Amino acid sequence: MCNYTGSNFANMNSYLTDRTKSAIIFMIIIGCIHLISAYAQMTLFNIIAERQSRTIRQTLFQSILKKDIVFFDAQQTGELNSLLTDNINQIRDGIGDKLCTLINKLATVISSVIIGFVKGWKLTLVLLSIVPVLVVSFIVTYKVIVKRTAAELKAYGKAGAIAEEVISSIRTVLSYNGQEKEIHRYAQSLDDAKQCAIKRKLANGITTAIQLFFVYNLFALGFWYGAKLIHKENYTIGIVYTVFMTIFNAIFSLELISPQYEALIQAQTAAYHVQQVIDEPSKINSDSEKGLVKDDLIGDIHFSNVNFSYPSRKDVPVLTNLSFDVKNGQTVALVGSSGSGKSTCIQLLQRFYDPDSGSIIIDGTEVNQYNLKWLRQHIGVVSQEPILFHATIRENILFGRDSATNEEIIQAAKVANAHNFIMTLPDEYDTQVGERGATLSGGQKQRIAIARALIRNPKILLLDEATSALDNESEKIVQDALDQAAEGRTTLVIAHRLSTIRNADKIIVMQKGETIEEGDHDSLMKARGTYFHFVEQQNLHEAGEKEKLDLEQNKAAKEIILSDQTQLDNSDTTRKRESRLVSSSSSTLSLLTENLEENDDETMRKKKKRRQNIPLAILKMNKPEWLLIICGCIAAFFVGTLNPSFGIIRTKFIMIFQECDENVQNRQVFLYTLLFVGLAIVGFIFQLLYSFMFAYSGEILIKRLRSETFRAILRQEIAFFDQEKHTTGTLCTRLATEATAVQDASGVRFGFLCQNLVSLGMGIIVGFVFSWQLTLLTFAFLSLMIVGSYLQIRLTSSFERKDEQFIGDAGKLTVEAIQNIRTVAQLTKEDHFYNEYSRLLNIIYRIFNAVTFTVETACEAIILSPNYGKAINAAEKIFELLNRKPLINNESKDGDEIPNFTGQLEFDGIYFVYPNRFESIILRDFKLNIKAGQKLALVGASGCGKSTTMQLIQRFYDANIGHLLVDSKDIRSLNLQWYRSQISIVSQEPVLFDRSIRENIAYGDNNRENIPLDEIIQAAKISNIHNFIQQLPDGYETNCGPKGIQLSGGQKQRIAIARALIRNPKILLLDEATSALDSESEKLVQEALDCAQQNRTSITIAHRLSTIRNADIICVMYHGRVVEIGTHEELMALGGRYYRLALKKLE
Repeated sequence: MCNYTGSNFANMNSYLTDRTKSAIIFMIIIGCIHLISAYAQMTLFNIIAERQSRTIRQTLFQSILKKDIVFFDAQQTGELNSLLTDNINQIRDGIGDKLCTLINKLATVISSVIIGFVKGWKLTLVLLSIVPVLVVSFIVTYKVIVKRTAAELKAYGKAGAIAEEVISSIRTVLSYNGQEKEIHRYAQSLDDAKQCAIKRKLANGITTAIQLFFVYNLFALGFWYGAKLIHKENYTIGIVYTVFMTIFNAIFSLELISPQYEALIQAQTAAYHVQQVIDEPSKINSDSEKGLVKDDLIGDIHFSNVNFSYPSRKDVPVLTNLSFDVKNGQTVALVGSSGSGKSTCIQLLQRFYDPDSGSIIIDGTEVNQYNLKWLRQHIGVVSQEPILFHATIRENILFGRDSATNEEIIQAAKVANAHNFIMTLPDEYDTQVGERGATLSGGQKQRIAIARALIRNPKILLLDEATSALDNESEKIVQDALDQAAEGRTTLVIAHRLSTIRNADKIIVMQKGETIEEGDHDSLMKARGTYFHFVEQQNLHEAGEKEKLDLEQNKAAKEIILSDQTQLDNSDTTRKRESRLVSSSSSTLSLLTENLEENDDETMRKKKKRRQNIPLAILKMNKPEWLLIICGCIAAFFVGTLNPSFGIIRTKFIMIFQECDENVQNRQVFLYTLLFVGLAIVGFIFQLLYSFMFAYSGEILIKRLRSETFRAILRQEIAFFDQEKHTTGTLCTRLATEATAVQDASGVRFGFLCQNLVSLGMGIIVGFVFSWQLTLLTFAFLSLMIVGSYLQIRLTSSFERKDEQFIGDAGKLTVEAIQNIRTVAQLTKEDHFYNEYSRLLNIIYRIFNAVTFTVETACEAIILSPNYGKAINAAEKIFELLNRKPLINNESKDGDEIPNFTGQLEFDGIYFVYPNRFESIILRDFKLNIKAGQKLALVGASGCGKSTTMQLIQRFYDANIGHLLVDSKDIRSLNLQWYRSQISIVSQEPVLFDRSIRENIAYGDNNRENIPLDEIIQAAKISNIHNFIQQLPDGYETNCGPKGIQLSGGQKQRIAIARALIRNPKILLLDEATSALDSESEKLVQEALDCAQQNRTSITIAHRLSTIRNADIICVMYHGRVVEIGTHEELMALGGRYYRLALKKLE
């Protein structure tokens, strides 16, 4: 058609009709081919991307599990979880449909250039003069994107580490009102990531603007030069138009490559960091098949001149020329002050580390010569801080030995004195223990850990404070069981309660990593050395107690409160109140479930309506940047007009050559050439504005969504975190993925949508102006595309919601495994976690396949926004969390503050059940009055409700029935943050943060921004930790590591005590505050705590009689009730439960 010019246009009607028919048939054939190829290319590339990302995730996770402990000392769980989520998601995005589009556009470029050269090589060469500029801009952009992407991923990794640390330690954070500090810390990392992302997107935007400017100027030159060729060379308008359009397609395809190119670079950068972790060598590989495997392990252990310092602190020696022997079947106890190297010996025996020099020999062979997995399978370990996994009690015990029968599980639980309490649980052995055993008390966790160690019938048994969390009665039973279990096997024991090791075959006394005394109990007592000193200190408060018992037993019982258990159980009033409790508990759980799951019809209707408003809600979140968005939309409008304007000018250019007057033609060519220059200027200016406005507003939105989601998480009540679907791993995965997914419905993507809508709208208007009939016909096909896109979004969203549960489960699993890697390695369960992770990924992959073959078959060839549905689904979950009203709002500023607060507490008929375990009543008609300044001790067997009272005092939960009064006011009426600022707690398992020692101590008082170092030192001195800190190379600036991993249990606990004291609280809660301390440190710290308890209300939970005998009042609990109350002397005279507990302690 284009080969006809001038007067020939009048005679071409019949020719045009014939050619049009042929063109229609040709276009239909091309359309069918495109439909098939579009489906095939997108489907295949997405399947490949999903398979590759699944394989990379599995390989990375397996590689992480194989690393030695040195690797984990230098890495944070959150950073590794970010690698498994953010990095691999970027790899998947870069090698999926974006890579497909990249190849597609490159093919367009190559074929277009070939056609251009064939049709008119001179004009093609002129038009291709832009290529060097495009290449240079791509190279510059590549370098900027690589640099900024690496920094962005690092910042997000740091943010992920902070989130993991905070959420996993949520009780400690809330206890010390650390929410704002942690939100600020998290936001700082997000700020770094935001700045990198903005710079990355601006670099891309500037490159696009420059390209746009040169492209339109080039077309101006091309039109002018094409006109010259028509007049002076053997060129027709058809040749010029064909060359022009092919090179136009080539250059604009190059521009369209830019987002895909950026995604590919990001994927490359992310893959580099993943590959670094995978390729990082591990000196100790738990998965290695190399090494000696014997028929049996005898259990002879020999430490020979062992020197060791932790790789993260090479300048601090831990063991110095340590030598000792443990014969087969012997029970050897390691004794010494906290930090003397006892637990390090346990870790070296498991080969978590290799000694710097010297050797550790088992059965005549150095440990590094054994097959590591085989060696660890012959060692049973119970550590000071027992770790349980998010599984049932049965499954946790089975982690000790997979092949154990149900009878063996029950027998191990009985030996560990755990069977009876397990049978009282509603689901018995199938009870879920929660994250890190959160639903169980410390003593219950430790007994299950002991059962897990005993069920594997190990040749070597390592007990690191194995009974530290048990009450006196349980301790004696379990200790007898452990003594029996130790028979016939080599046992290495660490214990601060010297009564538990006096029957050991050998006792080794350690000091500063060296052996200073060695012998059995009697010989060491006769030597009157360090061990004798330890024993004397520990017996100081108990020495005369047993002699008094016979006298006290004969005294008249002075009963303060002593309730007969049978009468309590048979009481009609009690039964009625317990019935009310079950009803109330069910209502509470129902309310919680409704609030969390929103699964009734009314809520589903609201949810559907809310989903329809998600795009508007996203814009509202961007409200502070509305001026930027409006300016961006205006810029997008002008950018969107470029293509329709180009089409109009292009059409006018063709029509120029109907004019026979050459002068008129030249003037019109010059005019339209200037219009192209004008388009270049407009495009450059508004593309810059468009890129800046939407890059800035979009990244602020992503940062705000992440930050507000993190804030919303910290705002929730503790019961929220007890839910299985709200574990640390699940929440961290949501933080890492959901806000990022919203990018596909905001920021630059939103601007791109505006730009395309403008182009579409302007095209329709122009079409109606020139031919409304043809436009309507085209619009019919456009409607089909819109319906297809809507269908794709709905179907994708549906599958995404199914996918989320398994993605969350996978995230939960990775965080749990990495967090507790020492326990995983002890139990040689790396393969178990890898297989479970692979199973979850396979489920996700099957769901993906369903999405691919259901959705893409229907609409892949006509979709407008493939990721929009995913973005809306992610935004919906974010807003669901943001709008959730917690049962106890940790962020609330409402409530009263009590002037002249004294710290009086009163429990008034409290019944309580945990929201996720409403079948088990924890507190039953609990009544207790604690006067201001009084020292109260809570005593009772593990699981009787002692720690629960501590949680109610901190208002982590509210009572189901009854009231907790604080200075005669209901605790619910108080300003929560003010109230918690009046309380300090030292818990049984102290949590320290990945900060310096100074910052960890200062964390106790978050109401002040800067706490003088003098105050911190004073608190450390009171806690008997100052001297140790001064010996460290960096002193108070020494980093404690994740969860305080760089410190021993006793050192961590003393820092936790210092943190509690620096707040100068009105109420001090001590939950086994000295359980991890050696005798010498315990004495000093106990004296400090006795002093600290003066003039303040204190509640102490302790199993050691010496720590509570001087309390003003002792409350004995049994099955959630107060059964005895009085002073030590009164309760001893009473001869009841407390007396029996004391007697067991002194036996």
